[in-house]
Amino acid sequence: MKTSFIKMFAIAVVLAVVGAPLLGQVPAEASRQSEFIAKLVPSAQAVEQEFGIPTSVTIGMAALETGWGGSSMTGQMTVDGQIYEVNTLFNIKCTTMVSPYQTGCVPVRTAEYRADGTKYFIVDEFRTYASWLNSTKDYARLLTTATRYALAFQYVDYPDQFVTEVRKGGYATDPKYAELVINIMRNHNLYQYNLRGQGPGFPEGMVAPGPAPIVVDTNPHVFFPKVMRGSRGEAVRSLQELLNAHGAGITADGIYGEQTQNAVDAFQRSEKLKATGAMDDDTWQLLLPELRDGAKSVGVFVLQKHLTLKGHNVPSTGNFGPETAKALAAFQQKHRIEASGHTSYATWARLLG
Repeated sequence: MKTSFIKMFAIAVVLAVVGAPLLGQVPAEASRQSEFIAKLVPSAQAVEQEFGIPTSVTIGMAALETGWGGSSMTGQMTVDGQIYEVNTLFNIKCTTMVSPYQTGCVPVRTAEYRADGTKYFIVDEFRTYASWLNSTKDYARLLTTATRYALAFQYVDYPDQFVTEVRKGGYATDPKYAELVINIMRNHNLYQYNLRGQGPGFPEGMVAPGPAPIVVDTNPHVFFPKVMRGSRGEAVRSLQELLNAHGAGITADGIYGEQTQNAVDAFQRSEKLKATGAMDDDTWQLLLPELRDGAKSVGVFVLQKHLTLKGHNVPSTGNFGPETAKALAAFQQKHRIEASGHTSYATWARLLG
């Protein structure tokens, strides 16, 4: 039976979730969380690519299990004078079946929960690994080979429901486990790292622990990708194409170099924004066009490209017709975005993120 881990790290996680750290701790805590996320994204996305587990779930569960990497279990620890290289992110217990990814076991005092919710402590053995990557692979192996988690894989397009089914399958005895992971995923917008663009919320008829609210243009938790010099990818390429529509004349190669930085800087100055040369929410909102049926522009081409990248087969014509409108409506419904009929800020943020 999977457990919740070490009281001091559980407290740290709760503080991170409800946003109640001391004022002087905020920058350091936020930096530690950002570093933890950045470090895990590649391996979590590799797991999603191979096994289907949403990237947001992998990172959210690891954050909860380790207190954002603060647990002594994430590195080297000493128990009764013996040094163990533990390197675990998911605190999986040792069993008679040895995983090909584990190096051994370490005895640790840990919390269990009875059916009535009361907590008690035991000493149990947990798997150790040579690296965080092996820990992540073992976590994926556990979820995909244990039949009690099979139902979760019916909801790979709904990360909130996926982790709810993992909890129901017996992964953790803490009755609030799924709720805590979902709060982490939402508060840190971990959905943006999902390879298929899966967002928050539950499928119809599934409401516990609670559905995500509809996202609207004024939602304060609409985040555009933070791209700057050194960034690469389709969001950068689209940025370059949109800047060219404003006369930038730069190469749309998907690499945020000096030319792109200068073009962003010039655009910001023209819009009377603080000229930083890096893309922030205000700059994105002024650059991104509001598109609807009948529009013809580079912006429509960018929209069609990103709808296709998110799994909607839309011809890249630059003309906003019925096919594009249908794909846009399906995308907004899937991600619980207000069905506006046009490319709202929330829609662009989810497409580009």
